[in-house]
Amino acid sequence: MKTDRDSGKVRQRRRIGLRGIALFGAVALSGILSTSAAHAGLRVCNGSVDLVNVAIGYETDEGMRTEGWWTITANACSQVLQEPLEKARYYLHVADGFGESRLGGDITLCIREEKFVLFDGDQCWQRGLIEADFFQVETEGKQDWTVLLSYD
Repeated sequence: MKTDRDSGKVRQRRRIGLRGIALFGAVALSGILSTSAAHAGLRVCNGSVDLVNVAIGYETDEGMRTEGWWTITANACSQVLQEPLEKARYYLHVADGFGESRLGGDITLCIREEKFVLFDGDQCWQRGLIEADFFQVETEGKQDWTVLLSYD
């Protein structure tokens, strides 16, 4: 995945459904996020016309942690992480309302169909879990970050 630093857009390989992702700091989306702009953490905004389900992955002292699901309707946002961000990288998996992956990714981690919190992102099949592609989100060391899912 390559980042175009001037426009803030991330280029993504084509899939059916969501095709592009734009990454913005919280200030850029302050009009959309007026109700949650005071909260530090990670927000995901769905700028598409489709409902999406989001899972997140990130490193902890205990290893890679994945958790999900946050259901985000069209033109809405969800505060995925409530606390100030400590890591420079987080990973997101986006699925449609039928559970089909909508974006490719840089890393494969484990998920479940139902709500989950998991540690160790490898050996999914051996553990009875599902492998899923997660794309990387670089937060540039900021404590507050918003990811906007949108069409090209």
